[in-house]
Amino acid sequence: MSQIKTIVALLAGCITIGPAQNNTGAQSQSQPPRPSKIRVSVEIMNGLIEHKAMPQYPDEALAKGIQGDVIFKIDVDETGKIVLAVPVEGDPLLAAASMEAMRDFRFRPYLLNGTPVGIVETQLGYHFSLEKKDGGASGQVEPMSRVPYRIAFRTGVVNDKNVLVLSPRKVSGVKPQLPPELADKSGSVYLTITIGEDGKVRDVKVVGGDAPFIGPVVAAVKQDVYEPQLIDGKPSVATTQASFHFGPQR
Repeated sequence: MSQIKTIVALLAGCITIGPAQNNTGAQSQSQPPRPSKIRVSVEIMNGLIEHKAMPQYPDEALAKGIQGDVIFKIDVDETGKIVLAVPVEGDPLLAAASMEAMRDFRFRPYLLNGTPVGIVETQLGYHFSLEKKDGGASGQVEPMSRVPYRIAFRTGVVNDKNVLVLSPRKVSGVKPQLPPELADKSGSVYLTITIGEDGKVRDVKVVGGDAPFIGPVVAAVKQDVYEPQLIDGKPSVATTQASFHFGPQR
């Protein structure tokens, strides 16, 4: 455990590009303050990936037979660039290799009410695996499409640090059923979803997107059920953002 804590301290600083700009002073007093940071689920951010950068399997890790998952908490700025990465799980050697790759990782901007968000916090993971061969082993690295669920990503309210958490836990739902004419088309839909005390979707508002995709997406989202959000131990109404992206990735 002490070894991974050491690499967190060493590596977190080396990928920090600069502090997030604070524009709250320029906001009109009639407008509510924008959260300083928005936390978004891995599944949503995976739909915004523009360029995946893969780590090189370290020779030392190959020689020692080291494999497994490496998971980071990351901050993504409004241009889609990772500006901060903190390893939270995994072998330090594999984490170091992953840090280098993340310098070239890119996302499309996350939009909130049609405006790119300054800083988005999410998670990113790589899976390192070994395949034994005659005379040695070869290594393979894959991005993780799902990251182990963390309780820190459960609530749907602005906390005392002015961080808006956007990922209540969905427990059931269906995928949007697109008509055949949209099968090979590209499009996106951005939604604000209100979840009732019982965990069922109470309201869906369309923030933006491509018109042909909106109907099927909204119809599917209305069937979703979430884990009820607890505030002071009591079920509460929660609001979350969701984005859906279709078609080939660029």
